[in-house]
Amino acid sequence: MAHRVTHRLRVAFLGWGQGARCLADSWATDPSAPQVVAVVKDGLQPSLPEHESFPQILPHPSALGQCLPLDLVLDFRPHGERIPEGLPGDFQWIPRAVTRVLERECLKGEDGRRYRGVVETARDAVVTIDESHRIIFFNKAAEAMFGYSKEEVLGQDLSIIIPTPHKKAHRDYVRRYVQTRRGRFIDHTVDLTAERRSGQEFPISISFSVAEVGGQLLMTAMMRDMTEMKALERRLIQNERLASIGQALSFVTHEVRNPLVVIGGFARSLLRQDWLPQEGREKLEIIRSEVQRLEGLLQEIQDFSKPLRLRKERLDLVPFLEQTLSLFKDSGDYPGVEFLLEARGQLWLRVDPERLRQVLINLIKNSLEAMGFKGKVVLSAKEVSEETVEIAVQDTGEGISPERSEELFQPFVTSKPGGTGLGLPLCRKIVRDHGGDIWLQTIPSGGAIAVINLPVGETREAGWSNPQTEPSEAR
Repeated sequence: MAHRVTHRLRVAFLGWGQGARCLADSWATDPSAPQVVAVVKDGLQPSLPEHESFPQILPHPSALGQCLPLDLVLDFRPHGERIPEGLPGDFQWIPRAVTRVLERECLKGEDGRRYRGVVETARDAVVTIDESHRIIFFNKAAEAMFGYSKEEVLGQDLSIIIPTPHKKAHRDYVRRYVQTRRGRFIDHTVDLTAERRSGQEFPISISFSVAEVGGQLLMTAMMRDMTEMKALERRLIQNERLASIGQALSFVTHEVRNPLVVIGGFARSLLRQDWLPQEGREKLEIIRSEVQRLEGLLQEIQDFSKPLRLRKERLDLVPFLEQTLSLFKDSGDYPGVEFLLEARGQLWLRVDPERLRQVLINLIKNSLEAMGFKGKVVLSAKEVSEETVEIAVQDTGEGISPERSEELFQPFVTSKPGGTGLGLPLCRKIVRDHGGDIWLQTIPSGGAIAVINLPVGETREAGWSNPQTEPSEAR
């Protein structure tokens, strides 16, 4: 009883089940798809989706008369091979033999939609290419990782995210796999490098899989950005190395300090004698000065090599920074230097004040030396989040290259004549023992900046806050 249809098809379901639910859900989101206007329970107690497409749930096929006109009646009953008696109206009845095929195809499509939904929201980047090395799937994590939108990369060659030295090699690898169906990376996880939109290369952990769909091979890669993990590995290796160095330095410090105390004591004793000739006095003064320098070096080594004992307390940061900067500003030893304090708000930290002051004094001294004791030093502080405060020491010196900015935190690496190379490593040790971090960077307009990030700590838990006030300056 077919007839010409010029409107959206009106459909009724006889019976209910997984296949009927799949079709109903699919059609409910497509305005051009058939509209389900009724479901006949057929003695069942179905749990129906809450769609506007279900205005009527009927107890018997004969009740479909109140839903006329109808275009199709789809039979999902287990034994729906014959048209039920009492069906009113002029429509096409679709038996169970046909609806069984429809529901099977719909469920396949639903599985695909579910899979895509899961993969689309996965934390790892998922990228699928075809045999021609073209991208056909690019999930949200991949967009975030590489900096491209899905629309920009779909249909593009995968080389867009492969570092330049490896572009051709990867394309050749895919071609060989398509020809031979053999590849050593398939179903394995390996460490490689990828390239962001900015051109930055970064390490990834990647696993490959292959599926044949419609006679064509589709290759999928699941990728995880390993930048932070690699940095953690380097830090662990460095900590292990530093622990070994610390043990050796602790022994050396102990063995050297005792004779130095004796030498220094004798030198100071002789310098108090009136009969000592001038030439001998000058040489003893050099001995005393060098012993004092070595004792300072040994103290730095000892501080660096032994575990720190932090005595944390609640600290009002802005007055603390003012006091620290005044040690230099009010000394009169730096007439060619302008000292400036920039602090945003009343900031509270839970830290060891003496250790933090030790870090800041070291950084300010480094800035003064880098400027040749002429220029401007800016000490600043601000709250960058509810849990973190940032302190920075900025100068107008020559700056520092990105390569050297990390090297200088290695023990015994220094850019200063006569420097020990332990100042910055000790600063990082102190900051990290507080749960923070420190780094150096060059300012494009000139100079360098040392940035310290510190957790607020327990101040908020105790009900303390960082109310914002106007910035304060000290000149």
